[in-house]
Amino acid sequence: MDGTAGDAASMSTGTDPSRAAVADPAPAAVLAWVGRAVWRGIWQLIAAVLITVAALWFARRASDLIRYLILAQLLAFALEPAVIWLHQRRGWRRGSATGLLLVGILLLFVVLGVGMGAVLADQVDEAAGQLPVWIDKLNAFTEEHFGTTVVSSAGAAESEEATQQVTEYLQEHAGDLLGAVGSLVGAVFSLFTVGLFTFYLTANGPQIRRVLLSRMPPERQRRALWAWTTAIEKTGGYLYSRGLLALINGGLMFLTLKLLGVPYALALALFVGVVAAFIPIVGTYIAGAVPVVVALAAVGPAAAVIVLVEVLAYQQLENYVLSPRLSQKTMELNAGVAFAAAMAGGAVGGFIGAFFALPIAAVIQSFLSTYFRRYDVLESDLTRVDGS
Repeated sequence: MDGTAGDAASMSTGTDPSRAAVADPAPAAVLAWVGRAVWRGIWQLIAAVLITVAALWFARRASDLIRYLILAQLLAFALEPAVIWLHQRRGWRRGSATGLLLVGILLLFVVLGVGMGAVLADQVDEAAGQLPVWIDKLNAFTEEHFGTTVVSSAGAAESEEATQQVTEYLQEHAGDLLGAVGSLVGAVFSLFTVGLFTFYLTANGPQIRRVLLSRMPPERQRRALWAWTTAIEKTGGYLYSRGLLALINGGLMFLTLKLLGVPYALALALFVGVVAAFIPIVGTYIAGAVPVVVALAAVGPAAAVIVLVEVLAYQQLENYVLSPRLSQKTMELNAGVAFAAAMAGGAVGGFIGAFFALPIAAVIQSFLSTYFRRYDVLESDLTRVDGS
């Protein structure tokens, strides 16, 4: 009777007791799944934080090793075109070609560094002795043509006293200075770790790339190969083109200074070539001003004018003939971006960072121009370019 009444009640309310019994656990199951997802997310967050902390700790402890690896990879990018040329055109093994290039670069920088140190130590001593004579000549020239002197008598006396102190210091510590220069150059360019990593990354470049690419799908492999090729072209092309421009500029400046009888021609030519080639924008003016001032003080205004004309003529030659042909396929970087990149690289990595900042910026610019969509620019007074 009661069962019949219960069934009737169920039928009257439109519910099924068995269906209600099955539906009741659903909210509990949902809550349990949400709880597991929340706990899983919490543990994943904790693991990510712990991994990040461990990575930062390792990066701090192994900062020197990381810098060595970055420097070695950049050097490997720079050596790769020459290694490929020796390997494919001359039939050399990659290991032999890489070893020969590394030894050649080491010897070149050691010879230049030690030789430059010896020249500078010797010529700075001579320049210190000639400084009062240069001041007198400069004052006589400015007084004759402009009715004033550049350096006062008190300033000349102070400079002569400072010159005497510099001369005495150089005479007492010349051997120490040369030894320090030689030790520094030897330490920088004989770092076994950098050389070993560079050799391994260059000599075994194809094997390393195959191992890395084997973990990627075909489409990603094509992108990675393009990125690798771009980095090699930008870095190697930049260093080779800048080196050739430095050689041409320094050679022409050396011939000009020698013909005019300007002292310290070798040191000035090396300074002009390297600074003008590898320091963007301001390097050209700094490099050109130094030999002009030295020529004015040591020889006279005519020599200074000739040196200035040579500097301006070479700049036109480089800007309109040499640089477009050497750099059109290697560096397409705005001058302002180049200067900012050099400043940022110097702040982060010192001289090495500034040296490699430009090719790195060029690689980043290539990536952005390839992977970011570009749209037509609306024409207005704010976007109109002269000549367009």
